[in-house]
Amino acid sequence: MIPDFLGGECLCNVPEGGLVPKSLYQTEEELENPDHIRLWTETIYQSASIFKGAPHEIVLEILEGCSVITWDFDILKGDVVFNIFHSKLSPQTPRKDPAVLPPGGNNVQLIERSWVLGADYSMVESPLTCREGDSIQGSHITRWPGFYILQWKMKGPPSCTATALPRVDDMLATLQVSSHKCKVMYYTEVLASQDFRGSMTSLESCHSGFSQLSVSTTSSSQSQSSSLISR
Repeated sequence: MIPDFLGGECLCNVPEGGLVPKSLYQTEEELENPDHIRLWTETIYQSASIFKGAPHEIVLEILEGCSVITWDFDILKGDVVFNIFHSKLSPQTPRKDPAVLPPGGNNVQLIERSWVLGADYSMVESPLTCREGDSIQGSHITRWPGFYILQWKMKGPPSCTATALPRVDDMLATLQVSSHKCKVMYYTEVLASQDFRGSMTSLESCHSGFSQLSVSTTSSSQSQSSSLISR
Protein backbone atom coordinates (compact mmCIF):
# COMPACT_ATOMS: atom_id res chain seq x y z
CA MET A 1 0.00 0.00 0.00
CA ILE A 2 1.28 3.43 -0.95
CA PRO A 3 0.63 6.34 1.47
CA ASP A 4 -1.17 9.40 0.20
CA PHE A 5 1.82 11.71 0.66
CA LEU A 6 3.67 9.55 -1.89
CA GLY A 7 0.79 9.63 -4.37
CA GLY A 8 -1.06 6.55 -3.16
CA GLU A 9 -4.56 6.01 -1.84
CA CYS A 10 -3.72 5.01 1.73
CA LEU A 11 -4.53 7.85 4.13
CA CYS A 12 -1.93 8.35 6.83
CA ASN A 13 -2.54 10.48 9.87
CA VAL A 14 0.84 10.69 11.57
CA PRO A 15 1.08 13.45 14.18
CA GLU A 16 4.03 15.80 14.03
CA GLY A 17 6.80 15.16 16.50
CA GLY A 18 7.86 17.48 19.27
CA LEU A 19 10.77 18.03 21.60
CA VAL A 20 12.22 14.95 23.25
CA PRO A 21 11.85 15.35 27.03
CA LYS A 22 15.11 15.48 28.94
CA SER A 23 13.95 12.53 31.01
CA LEU A 24 14.54 10.37 27.92
CA TYR A 25 18.07 11.65 27.27
CA GLN A 26 20.84 9.09 27.64
CA THR A 27 23.37 9.97 30.29
CA GLU A 28 27.12 9.59 29.84
CA GLU A 29 27.04 6.67 32.28
CA GLU A 30 24.48 4.88 30.10
CA LEU A 31 26.60 5.43 27.00
CA GLU A 32 29.53 3.76 28.78
CA ASN A 33 27.39 0.75 29.68
CA PRO A 34 28.86 -2.49 28.25
CA ASP A 35 25.50 -3.51 26.79
CA HIS A 36 25.28 -0.22 24.90
CA ILE A 37 28.84 -0.50 23.59
CA ARG A 38 28.26 -4.10 22.48
CA LEU A 39 25.55 -2.93 20.08
CA TRP A 40 28.26 -0.97 18.24
CA THR A 41 31.06 -3.50 18.50
CA GLU A 42 28.93 -6.28 17.02
CA THR A 43 29.13 -4.41 13.72
CA ILE A 44 32.21 -4.23 11.49
CA TYR A 45 33.23 -1.04 13.29
CA GLN A 46 35.55 -0.93 16.27
CA SER A 47 35.61 1.57 19.10
CA ALA A 48 38.54 3.18 20.87
CA SER A 49 39.18 5.72 23.60
CA ILE A 50 41.86 8.37 23.24
CA PHE A 51 43.51 10.13 26.16
CA LYS A 52 45.99 12.93 26.58
CA GLY A 53 49.38 11.38 25.92
CA ALA A 54 47.82 8.09 24.80
CA PRO A 55 46.80 8.00 21.13
CA HIS A 56 45.11 4.97 19.62
CA GLU A 57 47.03 3.25 16.81
CA ILE A 58 46.41 0.30 14.47
CA VAL A 59 48.83 -1.29 12.01
CA LEU A 60 48.19 -2.59 8.50
CA GLU A 61 50.82 -4.71 6.78
CA ILE A 62 51.08 -3.95 3.07
CA LEU A 63 52.81 -6.54 0.91
CA GLU A 64 52.87 -4.63 -2.37
CA GLY A 65 52.91 -1.03 -3.53
CA CYS A 66 49.84 0.60 -5.05
CA SER A 67 47.52 -1.09 -2.58
CA VAL A 68 44.68 1.10 -1.31
CA ILE A 69 44.00 1.71 2.38
CA THR A 70 40.46 2.92 3.03
CA TRP A 71 38.98 4.22 6.27
CA ASP A 72 35.63 5.28 7.65
CA PHE A 73 35.39 6.67 11.17
CA ASP A 74 33.27 8.91 13.37
CA ILE A 75 34.44 11.21 16.13
CA LEU A 76 31.96 10.52 18.90
CA LYS A 77 33.56 12.69 21.55
CA GLY A 78 36.25 15.38 21.61
CA ASP A 79 38.54 16.73 18.88
CA VAL A 80 41.06 14.36 17.30
CA VAL A 81 44.05 14.56 14.93
CA PHE A 82 44.30 11.70 12.40
CA ASN A 83 47.73 10.66 11.08
CA ILE A 84 49.11 7.93 8.82
CA PHE A 85 52.70 6.74 9.11
CA HIS A 86 54.84 4.22 7.18
CA SER A 87 57.64 2.11 8.57
CA LYS A 88 59.76 -0.78 7.35
CA LEU A 89 59.99 -1.93 10.95
CA SER A 90 57.32 -4.16 12.43
CA PRO A 91 55.77 -2.71 15.60
CA GLN A 92 56.27 -4.87 18.64
CA THR A 93 53.62 -6.03 21.11
CA PRO A 94 50.90 -3.35 21.49
CA ARG A 95 51.72 -1.07 24.41
CA LYS A 96 49.28 0.27 27.00
CA ASP A 97 50.63 2.93 29.32
CA PRO A 98 48.96 2.56 32.75
CA ALA A 99 50.27 6.00 33.75
CA VAL A 100 47.94 7.77 31.29
CA LEU A 101 45.33 5.12 30.48
CA PRO A 102 42.42 4.66 32.89
CA PRO A 103 41.27 1.06 33.38
CA GLY A 104 38.71 -0.26 30.92
CA GLY A 105 39.73 1.93 27.98
CA ASN A 106 40.30 0.36 24.55
CA ASN A 107 43.55 2.08 23.62
CA VAL A 108 46.74 0.79 21.98
CA GLN A 109 50.06 2.44 21.12
CA LEU A 110 52.31 0.82 18.51
CA ILE A 111 54.98 3.41 17.73
CA GLU A 112 58.00 2.64 19.90
CA ARG A 113 59.25 5.39 22.18
CA SER A 114 62.74 4.90 20.73
CA TRP A 115 61.59 5.41 17.13
CA VAL A 116 62.63 8.67 15.46
CA LEU A 117 60.28 10.35 12.98
CA GLY A 118 62.04 10.59 9.63
CA ALA A 119 64.41 7.74 10.44
CA ASP A 120 62.45 4.77 11.79
CA TYR A 121 59.08 5.86 10.40
CA SER A 122 57.71 8.63 8.19
CA MET A 123 54.46 10.55 7.83
CA VAL A 124 52.64 9.84 4.56
CA GLU A 125 49.61 12.06 5.16
CA SER A 126 49.28 15.61 6.39
CA PRO A 127 47.64 15.62 9.84
CA LEU A 128 43.85 15.89 9.61
CA THR A 129 42.04 17.69 12.42
CA CYS A 130 38.63 16.16 13.11
CA ARG A 131 35.98 17.80 15.27
CA GLU A 132 33.45 16.12 17.50
CA GLY A 133 30.60 14.88 15.32
CA ASP A 134 32.69 14.62 12.14
CA SER A 135 32.36 11.60 9.84
CA ILE A 136 35.54 10.89 7.91
CA GLN A 137 35.88 8.69 4.85
CA GLY A 138 39.03 8.47 2.80
CA SER A 139 41.71 6.41 1.14
CA HIS A 140 45.46 6.31 0.59
CA ILE A 141 47.36 4.69 -2.28
CA THR A 142 50.47 3.10 -0.82
CA ARG A 143 53.82 3.72 -2.49
CA TRP A 144 55.88 1.11 -0.69
CA PRO A 145 55.39 -2.23 1.04
CA GLY A 146 55.77 -2.24 4.79
CA PHE A 147 53.73 -1.33 7.84
CA TYR A 148 51.24 1.53 7.79
CA ILE A 149 50.16 2.88 11.17
CA LEU A 150 46.88 4.76 11.48
CA GLN A 151 46.84 7.02 14.51
CA TRP A 152 44.13 8.98 16.29
CA LYS A 153 45.39 11.35 18.98
CA MET A 154 43.78 13.99 21.15
CA LYS A 155 44.00 17.47 19.66
CA GLY A 156 46.06 19.76 21.83
CA PRO A 157 45.61 23.52 22.26
CA PRO A 158 47.10 25.72 19.49
CA SER A 159 50.61 26.96 20.16
CA CYS A 160 51.07 30.67 20.81
CA THR A 161 53.88 32.81 19.43
CA ALA A 162 56.14 34.79 21.71
CA THR A 163 54.24 37.99 20.98
CA ALA A 164 50.73 36.55 21.01
CA LEU A 165 48.74 36.07 24.18
CA PRO A 166 46.50 33.00 24.49
CA ARG A 167 42.87 33.68 23.69
CA VAL A 168 40.11 32.96 26.17
CA ASP A 169 38.59 30.23 23.99
CA ASP A 170 42.02 28.58 23.65
CA MET A 171 42.39 28.53 27.42
CA LEU A 172 38.91 27.04 27.81
CA ALA A 173 39.73 24.41 25.19
CA THR A 174 42.85 23.48 27.15
CA LEU A 175 40.82 22.98 30.31
CA GLN A 176 38.24 20.94 28.42
CA VAL A 177 40.82 18.66 26.77
CA SER A 178 42.51 17.93 30.08
CA SER A 179 39.27 16.86 31.71
CA HIS A 180 37.88 14.24 29.35
CA LYS A 181 38.74 11.56 26.84
CA CYS A 182 37.97 11.33 23.15
CA LYS A 183 36.09 8.46 21.53
CA VAL A 184 36.18 7.19 17.95
CA MET A 185 34.43 4.44 15.98
CA TYR A 186 36.35 3.22 12.94
CA TYR A 187 36.56 0.71 10.11
CA THR A 188 39.51 0.11 7.77
CA GLU A 189 40.03 -2.07 4.72
CA VAL A 190 42.92 -2.77 2.36
CA LEU A 191 42.26 -3.25 -1.37
CA ALA A 192 44.81 -5.06 -3.50
CA SER A 193 46.20 -3.21 -6.50
CA GLN A 194 44.47 -5.55 -8.99
CA ASP A 195 41.12 -4.72 -7.39
CA PHE A 196 41.62 -0.99 -7.75
CA ARG A 197 40.30 0.57 -10.94
CA GLY A 198 41.95 3.97 -10.55
CA SER A 199 38.80 5.88 -9.62
CA MET A 200 39.39 7.53 -6.26
CA THR A 201 35.79 8.70 -6.06
CA SER A 202 34.62 5.09 -6.05
CA LEU A 203 36.38 4.67 -2.71
CA GLU A 204 34.52 7.52 -1.02
CA SER A 205 31.20 6.91 0.69
CA CYS A 206 28.70 9.70 1.09
CA HIS A 207 27.88 9.03 4.71
CA SER A 208 29.51 7.23 7.61
CA GLY A 209 27.97 3.95 8.67
CA PHE A 210 26.55 5.26 11.95
CA SER A 211 26.82 9.05 12.20
CA GLN A 212 23.62 11.03 12.61
CA LEU A 213 25.39 14.31 13.25
CA SER A 214 26.17 15.25 9.62
CA VAL A 215 24.75 18.55 8.46
CA SER A 216 27.25 19.71 5.84
CA THR A 217 30.05 18.24 3.76
CA THR A 218 33.49 19.47 2.81
CA SER A 219 36.32 17.56 1.19
CA SER A 220 40.07 17.74 0.85
CA SER A 221 42.35 15.74 -1.42
CA GLN A 222 46.03 15.16 -2.06
CA SER A 223 47.94 13.53 -4.92
CA GLN A 224 48.10 10.16 -3.18
CA SER A 225 45.13 10.37 -0.85
CA SER A 226 41.55 11.50 -0.54
CA SER A 227 39.39 12.23 2.48
CA LEU A 228 35.77 13.27 2.87
CA ILE A 229 34.57 15.09 5.97
CA SER A 230 30.91 15.24 6.87
CA ARG A 231 29.33 17.19 9.69
